[in-house]
Amino acid sequence: MKFPLALTAFKPLLSKIKNSGITVLILAWFACLIVVWWKGADLAFGEYKPFETLAGRWLTTATLIIVAIVFISWKMIKRLKTLEARQQEDKKKQHNPIREEIETQRRYLEHWVNKFKRIIERQDYQYVLPWYIALGIEGSGKKTLLKEGGHFVELYDSDEGDREPVHFKLLSNEQAVILCPKHTLISQQDNIENKPYLYSKLWNQLLNWTAETRPRQPLNGIILTIDLYQLLTSNKEQKDQYIKQLHQRLNEILVITQAELPIYVIMTKLDRFYGFESIYETLTAAQKESVLGVTFNGTKEWKLELQSFWQDWLSQMNALMPVLLFKDNLEKQNQIFSYIRQLSTAIDVIVPVLEQLIANGGKSFHFFKGVYLTSATQTGKIDNVFVQSASEQYQLGHQTYSTWAIKNTHPYFSYTLFKEVLFSFPNLAKESRRWKKDYHHKLKLFSIIGGITALGFIGLCQYYYYNNHNAGINVLEQVKTFKDIKISNQLDYYGDKQLPLLNPIREATLSYGNYHETQSWLKDMGLYQGYFIGPYVEETYLKLLQLKFLPAIMNGLLVQLNEAEPGSEEKLEILRVMRMLDDKTGRDDNFVKDFMKKYWSEKFKGQKALQDNLMLHLDYSLQHTDWFNGRLQGDEILIKTYQPYELSIKEAQDELSRSSIYNRVYQNLKIKANSVLAAPLDYRDEIGSGFDSVYFSNNDEFLKIPRFFTEYGLKNYFIKQDSHLVELIAMDSWVLNLKENLEYSDTDREKMLERISEQYVNDYIATWRSALNNLDIKEFDTLSESITAIEKITGGEQTLKRALQVLNDNTQPPALPNEEGKMLQRAIEALDYRLMARIDQSFSDEKSVLQSADAKNSTIQSIYQKLSDLHRYLLSIQNAPDPGKAALRAVQFRVDQKSTDPILELQQLAKTMPQPVSRWLEQIAEYSWRSVLKSAIVSLEVEWNEKVVKKYKLYIKDRYPFVSQSQQEVPLSEFSRFFGPNGTIDSFYETNLKPFIESDLRHITGENSSLIRPDVIEQLELAKRIKETFFNSDNDGIGVHFSIEPLSISSNKRRSVLNLDGQIVDYTHGLRKKTHVVWPNSMSNNVESKLTLVSVAEKSPRSLVFKGPWAQIKLLTSGKISNIKAGSFDVRYDIHEGYATYRVYIDESDNPFSWDILRKFNIPETLYE
Repeated sequence: MKFPLALTAFKPLLSKIKNSGITVLILAWFACLIVVWWKGADLAFGEYKPFETLAGRWLTTATLIIVAIVFISWKMIKRLKTLEARQQEDKKKQHNPIREEIETQRRYLEHWVNKFKRIIERQDYQYVLPWYIALGIEGSGKKTLLKEGGHFVELYDSDEGDREPVHFKLLSNEQAVILCPKHTLISQQDNIENKPYLYSKLWNQLLNWTAETRPRQPLNGIILTIDLYQLLTSNKEQKDQYIKQLHQRLNEILVITQAELPIYVIMTKLDRFYGFESIYETLTAAQKESVLGVTFNGTKEWKLELQSFWQDWLSQMNALMPVLLFKDNLEKQNQIFSYIRQLSTAIDVIVPVLEQLIANGGKSFHFFKGVYLTSATQTGKIDNVFVQSASEQYQLGHQTYSTWAIKNTHPYFSYTLFKEVLFSFPNLAKESRRWKKDYHHKLKLFSIIGGITALGFIGLCQYYYYNNHNAGINVLEQVKTFKDIKISNQLDYYGDKQLPLLNPIREATLSYGNYHETQSWLKDMGLYQGYFIGPYVEETYLKLLQLKFLPAIMNGLLVQLNEAEPGSEEKLEILRVMRMLDDKTGRDDNFVKDFMKKYWSEKFKGQKALQDNLMLHLDYSLQHTDWFNGRLQGDEILIKTYQPYELSIKEAQDELSRSSIYNRVYQNLKIKANSVLAAPLDYRDEIGSGFDSVYFSNNDEFLKIPRFFTEYGLKNYFIKQDSHLVELIAMDSWVLNLKENLEYSDTDREKMLERISEQYVNDYIATWRSALNNLDIKEFDTLSESITAIEKITGGEQTLKRALQVLNDNTQPPALPNEEGKMLQRAIEALDYRLMARIDQSFSDEKSVLQSADAKNSTIQSIYQKLSDLHRYLLSIQNAPDPGKAALRAVQFRVDQKSTDPILELQQLAKTMPQPVSRWLEQIAEYSWRSVLKSAIVSLEVEWNEKVVKKYKLYIKDRYPFVSQSQQEVPLSEFSRFFGPNGTIDSFYETNLKPFIESDLRHITGENSSLIRPDVIEQLELAKRIKETFFNSDNDGIGVHFSIEPLSISSNKRRSVLNLDGQIVDYTHGLRKKTHVVWPNSMSNNVESKLTLVSVAEKSPRSLVFKGPWAQIKLLTSGKISNIKAGSFDVRYDIHEGYATYRVYIDESDNPFSWDILRKFNIPETLYE
């Protein structure tokens, strides 16, 4: 098969698809399913629409599924039986000594078929070429004949890995396929040890494979090769054995193929007869390729035709003999004469042998189609039949002839034989009787079915003819009844008074059925008359509906409309019905029928027949009447009939159109839900009795979830209303005449539905999120409260898991089908799934904690594990002999990282959790740690007062430099012991307070507040600054370094001398020099710092003097400070009508002359707020 160029790349795939019946069935199954759901509503068989309803489509789908299940089950059972049979066969093969040979032959056949398929490229590959089988005993020359004379080749050779080669060859060329069994399969000398009947079973397997591969015509003929020389020289016993073997094989072919086949007998090895070379050496190439033999015209007279050919052949050679004798030398003359005489008697041997080969006791058997003589190749070995016979008779021994190598061999009489004769009659072979039996059975069954179908067709035609005839008579009777009825003038508000007129004319209209629903000309086998009679009667019926029945209903509805409360849903509903009765463009038949059903049921209680009768006329009116369109077309009667209702309808439209239709629909849904559905879902009750021990709520109203926003409310209320939402919006807009164009596109409808659904989903999500955000862990004041809360979470009440489970139950999408396909797609596209999927997506993080909740390594189990560790941790502190000191040690261990801290581990876990679980775990950790810290601080305050506060009051408080005017000074030794590195306050901070202030333990609430009082922390910061200012980093004790530079002195002073603890800064008018100064320069209490100004006049020097260890600081801060900059300030001293100004250079961050850090330092007595 030739593929178009564009499909060449897909050729392998197409070949696989076209050969796969299962693929076609699967595609057909899916096609049926698609058609049923896609075009099912429009498919009709006559007037019957089996797939019009949803139930019909589901029933058909179920049937297709059942068929698929049955088919799959059948295939599975068949497959299992095949596997079972194969297993049984394998078991047999395990003890079968010839299993390997059988498998080798089977693999060869499978591989050959696969290769042959690829070459032929057709589904009916087995019938493209005729198939023949070549029979011949060992040495008959059949393989040489096929390859040399017929140019046959092997498509596939047996596997190299097979230790046992196959005992036949499958040869082919452009004309035919030849099965060429080896002599082992022909002779079947099953004398191999431990392998009984090997060749017989291989032979039968080959024939059975042929019959299975080509069931209609297993073979097209038999090519029987006979070594003519061997036949003439063999004795009677050898001939009998030869005939027996070939006859047996021919009979087995007949039994298995169930078909009689033509036999083409080919006598080979003519070159073995003495004189062959001499008589045929003068032949041309065309003569050598011609046919030497006879093709029989009939099957019965083959012997006469064969003998006639033989005589003609001999006569031709005898006629040529005189020419050849005179032309050649004496030796060749002898050869020619001998050759003719040898073959002249061969016919007497050939005919009996052939007769015995097809003898079958009068039963049908294979038949001969021709006898041919060939010499496929010349070996140089010759013999003389007469000479050998005489030698044997006179016991002279075997006479030998010289043998020589043949340089150039040539096939004689075979080329044309194969090309034009043997394969010219492929259809002479009869079809398999087994196949013909099956074919005739199918033909008979088809004929019976066709006959029954024809009888059914005739019967249906007769049936529909009488139906249409009776319907015509019924029309005449109903029209007569209608004409006899008197018209009533009574005022009608329900339409019941019009029934006497309507019933007969309706019956006449529908006598032939509803012709509107019949679109096929094949209706009633083409005999349907409703197309011709129905429209005439229907015209009268529609006029009665528009002028009598519908106005009667409108009268009653107008009364209801005027009595309804302004702006109410009731009034809107009545207006909807009135507009739909008038205008078909926005009509919802089911809505009107539902309303009128209730309307009539209230008036005609217990009169079901009357209500059904009214509903039939209403249904026909809704389908076929349109007041509004009639008025647009100028129908004066319809305009006049509608006038009584026009003004009231317009006023109602104006009144109701003032509010938003979308909000009205949505609010109505919520209001109705509150009255229809159960009480709100209380989150507190859903969580259980452990709620108050674990959670607290800022606003309990947020914990009450309206049932409208629960899974039950969505599936059982909102979704059921959904099918009406879009229609309701479009209907209200149309009813209130808010748009001129009442035809909504699919996009408009989607937007309207999306608007209502979006509002619902947003409110749904917001309601649940508000509830979750309103849930917080209550603060634990004591260790006991922390332990109790954790027990409620990890114990039987499962408060945390329950809080999430309630959320999960109400935000979980419906389960989807496990298998992909149309049902999965429909489930995904369903509105309840889409809405709940959006809701689920919004809470996916929150609910992820519950995934695989029962698994050992699940998230919730990990949380429980950490909470259990925390529970044991808190219990160990609470149950200690001194809980306060145990808590303090726990805090210190955490800072020093000397132990695993469950609180820290829980905080780390909280960081990986989604909200609100992250917030809850963080709060549990924070509040639990707070309770631990509170217990620790109770013990810590005692030590704080003893070690810090007491020394502060004794040596520091109310003394200089902390109080600038104080007469008492802080001794430098006490100052160093209190503020210095590793001093009192520094050691206490590092040992006890650091965990509460510097580490992450400080920030234990969301507001980053600390258990340590803020003023304590502030004073500790001041103490740190004092240490950094007055103590160097090398821990060499107290010491401040700065530089001082004289700027100027007054003109009446000639010299200033600044003595800072023995460090002299001398200055006269002129060059200024910066001097490096250290404080303290001496630790003695008698040290002094002094500024002396020397006057120009001969007056005594004046000085400013301070004594004591703080004298230097006092002197430098006693002047007037100005020009304050980063890293320097100026100080001026006014002494005895003169002054001196100096500039002090200091480290900006460590300024010992700043009173702020000293003045503000004041340690509180308590640590905890």
